[in-house]
Amino acid sequence: MNFTYNRLKKVLDKNLQKMRGLLIERIEMDPVFFPHLFSNREDIEIAGFLSAQFAYGSIVQIRRFLLTLFSRMGRSPYEFVKSEDFSALYGLSYRFQKDSEIIELFSTLKKALDRYRTLGDLFFTVFREDIRDAIFSIRDELEIPRGKLLFFFPSPSSSNPLKRWNLFLRWMVRKDEVDFGIWEFIKPNALLVPLDTHIFKIARCLGFTKRRTKDAKTVAEITESFRILCPEDPLRYDFFLCHFVGIDKGCKGERSEICERGCFIYG
Repeated sequence: MNFTYNRLKKVLDKNLQKMRGLLIERIEMDPVFFPHLFSNREDIEIAGFLSAQFAYGSIVQIRRFLLTLFSRMGRSPYEFVKSEDFSALYGLSYRFQKDSEIIELFSTLKKALDRYRTLGDLFFTVFREDIRDAIFSIRDELEIPRGKLLFFFPSPSSSNPLKRWNLFLRWMVRKDEVDFGIWEFIKPNALLVPLDTHIFKIARCLGFTKRRTKDAKTVAEITESFRILCPEDPLRYDFFLCHFVGIDKGCKGERSEICERGCFIYG
């Protein structure tokens, strides 16, 4: 690790520790808030999967939709999916997805729970060493018809950044104030960055990547830089940077005088 990474790690660790108490407050401003409403492992998995899969658009849109979705599911997302009565979802839509596709997603989750009991057991079945291979293999494992539910269960692609899946996996695998750490069969160092707009801009500003597209190669480059900072847990700083540098500081993706004066990474 060179001097630049050493200094950056010290600054990040110092500020992460200083602001650790604020992380919990920020949960309410993030899709991870919804799985935090539950204590049962099975409910956390279902709530986490749904929250991550619909985590696109503005946070206001995301929260509004998820509040409606979870209110319709009742006290247990897991039992709701197992019940196979999805009539409560009629008329519900979110951006690109109409109620018919949302109900089809729930029917697929029902098939997964009937066959594997939990989403964790399903992912344990498909996971070997590579996160991307495991995600892509779920379509075949669940026998999802060709062309169906591609938004939620993508076909193999060399470019797809898999942002929403990587977000869900971060929640399930890592463990701290924000993430749940209930999937112990995956080590945190296998995770990939859930590449949202904020982390993309911060990574460009830090020189982790020069790429201008949020694709799989960019994910790999940024994740590798985070592995240099923290080999055993490369996503250690993901939530922290997204909220306290991306959202609060409004990182633009290029270092400037504003960075020097107002961003603790440089100041």
